[in-house]
Amino acid sequence: MTNDEGSDEQQDGNSDGDSSSGEVDLSQLALEEIRLRYQEEAERRTSVESKIGTVLTVDAIIVSVVSIFSNLNIMHYAAMAVALISVFNGITALWVRDYHSPGLNIEDYLQYIDDPPEPVRRELVKSYLTVITGNEETDDPDMFFKGNRTRNDEKMAKLDQCLKLTAVSLTLILIHPIPEIIQSTGLLEYLI
Repeated sequence: MTNDEGSDEQQDGNSDGDSSSGEVDLSQLALEEIRLRYQEEAERRTSVESKIGTVLTVDAIIVSVVSIFSNLNIMHYAAMAVALISVFNGITALWVRDYHSPGLNIEDYLQYIDDPPEPVRRELVKSYLTVITGNEETDDPDMFFKGNRTRNDEKMAKLDQCLKLTAVSLTLILIHPIPEIIQSTGLLEYLI
């Protein structure tokens, strides 16, 4: 049935007529918001791992190109050593695979079939929140686990370290001719 403007009378889609059209289902809203937060952390993980992969590629190129030089000096060896430390650091960051997924085991969802939606949503919201933030405040070592956000923060810290090490390695490569220039021009003897 339609009113004078031609729109449906029951705009909320509820055929029971229990709720008014102005009510908002806060449990559904909370679930959608926490799902977005979980998705953000998943995307953040993908982004960080991709960036670490790029840094590892740059470090591999540094080691490969520097090893081609026939007359390696201490700066070349230092640049390769720093790049290799960065590679090791990046690989240890990528090694972490201890991420958690929200929800229960698939078999456990059968218990919710006859339940009203609000308590089910509440349990899902708690599950998402626990997966994102972890259970790091517990004193029970069996219950302790790091949340996905903490894992991503650790990977970001490793990425930052890798970037700094790669920058140092590139700097060493760029300044490698300076000791030879100082020695060949006699600038060191002049300053002493």
